[in-house]
Amino acid sequence: MLFSWLKKRSRRRLAKAGLSDELRALLPAAVWQYERLTEDEQRRLEASAAVFLHEKNWEGCGGLPMSDEIRLTIAAQMALFTLGLPGEYFDRVLSVLVYPDAYRVPDEHAAGGMVVGGESTRLGEAWHRGPVVLSWKQVKRAGESRYGGRSLVAHEFAHQLDMLNGRHADGVPPMPDNQSAEHWIETLDAALARLRRDCRRRMDPLMDCYGATDRSEFLAVASEVFFQWPARMAEREPELLAALRGYYRQDPLRWDET
Repeated sequence: MLFSWLKKRSRRRLAKAGLSDELRALLPAAVWQYERLTEDEQRRLEASAAVFLHEKNWEGCGGLPMSDEIRLTIAAQMALFTLGLPGEYFDRVLSVLVYPDAYRVPDEHAAGGMVVGGESTRLGEAWHRGPVVLSWKQVKRAGESRYGGRSLVAHEFAHQLDMLNGRHADGVPPMPDNQSAEHWIETLDAALARLRRDCRRRMDPLMDCYGATDRSEFLAVASEVFFQWPARMAEREPELLAALRGYYRQDPLRWDET
């Protein structure tokens, strides 16, 4: 109880202090949506970013030196992601590990009744009660422009939201009631089936076909499109857009006006 009270007090203090002028000047390049937000939204984004900067342990990996630009860019994108979710500071994520680009990790898979070791290349990871791992190159490009590519921050932190109600990500984050959860599953599964069809037939899928892996990866990839290319989602998957808009409590179509 005391710990919770102290944390809330600390967060109020950090949020009120906000960002320094030097860090604030980096925001337009860190989050391309920033200048399309209202003044109140900008203020709340800055307040949340200040909390993330202070509370998380930031580590450069693979020879990447950690810098204010890296920390601020990721923290600001996290703050945009949670702008409609007040009080969500990812308490289970204590560390953010950042590689300069894609990185390789040991991997094991079954083959012929044996476990075979090897390596796989990754852009990011999200661990239950563990760190989030990100590729700085991907994060930076997505922050600079909607045309910069995939939003790795949205992808990996969507997994973190997904795991708030269990150890394993299943594409169903905490919902207010069973009816909401059932509608969520129905909407995502229908859109997932269409993505699988389009990927199988090579019919210009809405999103990266990695999202066709399962419902969890679909939620993560769909979250990227929701924050980066909402107009495309509105045209191709309006029911999915409505579901994500209700969950994230944001309307990114306002940012996507040309």
